Amino acid sequence: MLDFVGKLHLLLLHLPIGFLLLGFILALTAQRRAPALRPAVGFTLFWGMISAFAAAVPGYLLSRQSDYDEQLLFWHQWLGIGTAVLSAAVYLLHRRQGQESSYFLPVFGLTVLTLSLTGHFGGSLTHGSGFLFEGSGGETEAAPTAVNLDSAEVFADVVLPVLKQKCGNCHSPSKRKGGLAILTKEDILKGGENGPVILTDNPANSPLLKTISLPPDDDYHMPPKGKTQLTGAEKQLLEWWIGAGAPFGKTVAECGMPESIRSVLVANVKPAGSPLDALKLEAVNAGKLMKLREAGISANPLAKESPFLQVNLAGRKDLSADLLRKLKDIGEHVVQLNLGHSNTDDALLAEAAKLMPHLNRLHLEQTAVTDAGLASLSSLEFLEYLNLHQTAVTDAGLDPLLSLPHLRSLYLWQTRITTEGIARFAERKNGVFINKGIENDSIFGEVGLKPPAFKTTTEIFTDSLSVELEAGFGNAEVRYTLDGADPDSTSTLYAGPIAIRASTEVKARAFKKGWTSSGLSSRQFVKVRYKPAGIRLERGPSERYADKGPQTLADFARGGATFRTGGWLGFEGEHCVAYIDLGKAEEVSRVAVSAYEDTGSWIFFPKALRVSASADGKNYKKVKEVSYAVAEGPTQPGSKIFAPAFEAVRSRYFKVEVLSVMKNPKWHPGAGSPCWVFVDEIMLE
Repeated sequence: MLDFVGKLHLLLLHLPIGFLLLGFILALTAQRRAPALRPAVGFTLFWGMISAFAAAVPGYLLSRQSDYDEQLLFWHQWLGIGTAVLSAAVYLLHRRQGQESSYFLPVFGLTVLTLSLTGHFGGSLTHGSGFLFEGSGGETEAAPTAVNLDSAEVFADVVLPVLKQKCGNCHSPSKRKGGLAILTKEDILKGGENGPVILTDNPANSPLLKTISLPPDDDYHMPPKGKTQLTGAEKQLLEWWIGAGAPFGKTVAECGMPESIRSVLVANVKPAGSPLDALKLEAVNAGKLMKLREAGISANPLAKESPFLQVNLAGRKDLSADLLRKLKDIGEHVVQLNLGHSNTDDALLAEAAKLMPHLNRLHLEQTAVTDAGLASLSSLEFLEYLNLHQTAVTDAGLDPLLSLPHLRSLYLWQTRITTEGIARFAERKNGVFINKGIENDSIFGEVGLKPPAFKTTTEIFTDSLSVELEAGFGNAEVRYTLDGADPDSTSTLYAGPIAIRASTEVKARAFKKGWTSSGLSSRQFVKVRYKPAGIRLERGPSERYADKGPQTLADFARGGATFRTGGWLGFEGEHCVAYIDLGKAEEVSRVAVSAYEDTGSWIFFPKALRVSASADGKNYKKVKEVSYAVAEGPTQPGSKIFAPAFEAVRSRYFKVEVLSVMKNPKWHPGAGSPCWVFVDEIMLE
């Protein structure tokens, strides 16, 4: 009961602020301009006094429940008590002598001053000691992350900003909830009332990781429900950091941060100190970006209202000079360009370098670029990051890079560049972090493997299917599961094609001694059992993406590699609702929906699927509903099959609702505008 009463302080504390400030304004006005207001002064003073004492009592009880900074708490507590006492004094003074007393206004002014100081120290207790004078957020304000991550200090420059922003309100030096503060090395290692929060010898069981991984509605989930939650990338960052031994004084290069985490961090922040700061550009008109999206080019600002753009053309095999020239109008704004795994060659690279002179970060991994193509990069004076992994470049290709004044990170894994060539380049070009893959292992720690690749291209079959995987590097072994569980080092070893005879989700990871295990690869394969006798839509798709109409959803043919190559139905700002007639009653226990996502083009995977059954085609009863996480940042374009299973239902008619996100989320450059859901198949099993 005392705990409950103490929490009422947060509800009551605003009442004396309102009453006493209003009373002071009325007193000043009545003194000089409107004597008729004097009766109202006494009314506000009375309730100001009552509410001041009403807030002070639970405030004292609350102070005994939590771990606050003792000095801040001392001043807030005694100034609060002083405010209550002074409010009583000024009320009695007004009642006995009225406003004519020479002491009334000075004492009232002192009360307001004490009230203001009480509020200041209260705000510092809950929001950090710099809440008022150091900008909103004080201690919890996140510092920017350095674009040149290789030279950034892992804890101070990368991890600490996340902890400040998402955990600092409750676990700072001025407010140690549970006896825990996690904004300094000393506090993190010290832990809280329940012991250490990170376990470097057993990272997976670290309390910090366990609490952020709990379901959001769990009482022990952190940050608490209602607070700003950690993004998926931030969770991955903390998992990697603790798994790497929670290094505090090392740089990113020394710790070997996985590229998957590096790219997310760099893609979202442009800090002070970047060579790009010298450019004075205006933000690009949203209409231009929309036209590029309609032309199949993903171009997005690095941050809201930023003039700098990132263009993602990774994996495209249809790149041409004409396509790149569509970027001409925004070329000087493009600072990040991803051409990895595409059909980019020397000629296309030269065209890109000419059109986008301010490139700061360039991905060319697994392309046909050679030494001749690198010669065209010598004019890119802002280039800091260059990835040439698995290209045919040789030692000669490094010479043009010597003229790049800001080059800081160079990735040369699985190229034809020799150790001697790297040594000569490093001698002539100081300060460049060079990653040669496995050869960096002894210096920078374990190197992460890439997820296994699925060689099997079809995902829909009628009888059985042979699923083939490949590790993608040397002698790495692949472990897989077929039961929905994530694979680990003890899962089934892949030794050849996997035969499946029912709808199955195949998950796989790559493992290699001395290397960090890969990320997860997964693919849903669907066995077709029923050919619908009829299918109709509650609302038709957009005219631009209507393909063959409803029959597109039941032709058992996957859509194109992109949403523009046909085979997809697109719905803007609305759900896709399909009614399926199987012709006769059949037993159904699974629905499979194939969808497409390209966040740069405002297309998101569905947020949920809902399945209902009916015997007469009129009255439907829900049999299954499942929700899916919405992307928390830019994603690679691609398709995916969602195939929830449920208890078998025998029926002829089924209603399948593919629920759209409806509007772009807050992080998106087009936040609040209608987004799309794209579907190409709906199958019942």
